Amino acid sequence: MLQEKRLCILGAELAELDIFERMMRFTGSQLRLLQCFQAVIEHGSKLSTELATSYLRKCDYGVGPDSLIHLGLRLGGFLNEAGWYADAQRVLLRCRDLCQAQPQTTHYKRLTLECCHRLLNTQSAYCCFPAAAETYALAIKLLGVPDDVTEDLPEGPFAIGETCDKALQTDEDYTVDDSADGPCSGCGGSGGAGAWGARGLAARVCKEFSALFFVRCDYSAAYAWAMRALKLLTPHTPPKITIEVLRACGKACVVKRRFTAAGVLVRQAVAVARRTAGPKHPRYAAALLDLGFYLLNIDSIVHSVQVYEEALCTLRRVYGRSSLHVATAQEDLAYALYVLEYSSGRFYKAREHAERAIRIIENLVPPDHLLLASAKRVKALILEEIALDTPAGQDLSAPTLLEESEALHKAALALSMMAFGEKNVQTAKHYGNLGRLYQSMQKFQDAETMHLKAIAIKEELLGPEDYEVGLSIGHLASLYNYHMNMHCAAEKLYLRSISISLKLFGERYSGLEYDYRGLVHVFTQLKRHDRANHYNRLLQHWQELREQSKAEQQPALGDEQVMPLGELHAKLFAPND
Repeated sequence: MLQEKRLCILGAELAELDIFERMMRFTGSQLRLLQCFQAVIEHGSKLSTELATSYLRKCDYGVGPDSLIHLGLRLGGFLNEAGWYADAQRVLLRCRDLCQAQPQTTHYKRLTLECCHRLLNTQSAYCCFPAAAETYALAIKLLGVPDDVTEDLPEGPFAIGETCDKALQTDEDYTVDDSADGPCSGCGGSGGAGAWGARGLAARVCKEFSALFFVRCDYSAAYAWAMRALKLLTPHTPPKITIEVLRACGKACVVKRRFTAAGVLVRQAVAVARRTAGPKHPRYAAALLDLGFYLLNIDSIVHSVQVYEEALCTLRRVYGRSSLHVATAQEDLAYALYVLEYSSGRFYKAREHAERAIRIIENLVPPDHLLLASAKRVKALILEEIALDTPAGQDLSAPTLLEESEALHKAALALSMMAFGEKNVQTAKHYGNLGRLYQSMQKFQDAETMHLKAIAIKEELLGPEDYEVGLSIGHLASLYNYHMNMHCAAEKLYLRSISISLKLFGERYSGLEYDYRGLVHVFTQLKRHDRANHYNRLLQHWQELREQSKAEQQPALGDEQVMPLGELHAKLFAPND
């Protein structure tokens, strides 16, 4: 029907829950089912909502709790993988209630924990933080482990697994009735748990804890839970779960600035995904998005753009053009292009991707949803640079672009404040972005206020030597240097920013250019020409190193090798590491 474009008839068939359930069970065809599902929705159907409503109606009859629980896990996982998080949450919440309404034997405790695992993935992706906190608390209780990841559990690679075994009374294998190998880009979704014991389930749940703390910007907790999940992997863990754990660990290592470990982990995830799912699978595309994130953060911008473009192409083939998965990839690509073209001023391709991302998200979520904040931030950054690069008198719309950028930044800040409050890294980033914009708009006192707020929040949350702190310090230095004639204050800030950059990234880091140029200007204004010449020489040396970097190649996609798990554990968990 899909090939013949008989989408109305196809939609009517898929809307029958019994038919859809049988198709979800058909092992090996989940990717094609997902393509059919997305095509019907893009044709105008509300298939996701119809299936979720049918499931809730079926639950109201109260017949066969086990079959309803397994159907809920499978359907909720599928809807989550397709990016229809609100409907996935409706299904999984009812499924959780069914689990908890049964006698709390080991069997039903494990089913409840399986439901918590999938709910956490959905709630994290959809930024449902209060609901996610409840799910997290229930999962922690079922696991029988401390909810403070700074507390020590017994030593050994399977400490949390052993704690879970004790809480769930046995380490015997169990199987969730969920056999189809789904298109997993997040939680293992419609794929089966298989028979792999309590430790395997613990690995999945720890990975979801990490994902929740990551989106809430608690990077230390995200890293701690991800590493626990990694320790629980065995050679018998299903590939999809291995991939998801590797991805969570890689992202956590990136934000903790542990780039060597991050590179190993994200490339391992890409290699396993390519070998087990193939290069046209959304699971592979999801791993590529994390590789792009890693490359962007290690200043390999060109390669990052290439990886993001391939990931977006794959996701579009599967999800079409009206999916949150596609919107996320377009936003990521837009930001990478913005960074790439920062010097050239050719921002129009970046702007196109950012605007497409916003249009998709606006069509799929409420107008005050947090998912809009990041996309609006990216578009605002791009509009600001386009306005600044427009020659005076050539385009009368330039002031309007700055005003539009301000409105977008303020909207993103408001959404972040509503979701996280002021003491959060994302909120601090939005303050910093407004500071840069006000500097461009020549509102210098407002700019200083915003930068100081950003620095104070980041220092409190991340410490004085973090990359994010260095960025904000550099921006404040620029304001003092070029606009407020506070050259001595600017000098101290530039030197601190350079120290952080050199410590984290080395002499080739792209951001050093702005600090070196800033110091040349500072010392020229202070008539300390020997110091100005010194930083001019450092700038020239930096330019030579950057030219060398352009000639160096990152490993080509497809060249990644799967490392044996024992070797990976030894590499990442060596004594004193």
